[in-house]
Amino acid sequence: MTKKSKDRRGESSGGAFALSGFHLEADKTGRGMSLIFSGIIGIKDFSDSFIYLLSHGGRICVNGSKLFINVYENNTVEIVGRVEGIVFKYGKD
Repeated sequence: MTKKSKDRRGESSGGAFALSGFHLEADKTGRGMSLIFSGIIGIKDFSDSFIYLLSHGGRICVNGSKLFINVYENNTVEIVGRVEGIVFKYGKD
């Protein structure tokens, strides 16, 4: 293996691919669950039973009951409620 190929492999295994703009945290709360999504560029639609988020990689659909958006700032969204499912959809709608 040449030095050039070693450098390329090192970049791909720990470089830009490891640092994605999307991040998800989940915590149990008294109201069900708190989900924190970072890397969100918009909210497509929402109700108390679903929330559709937009990211650069696709869409995130959160389904459940008594859902509400607690915080939306700096490309970060916090959703609180009884979460029943999270679906990741890639590509354009």
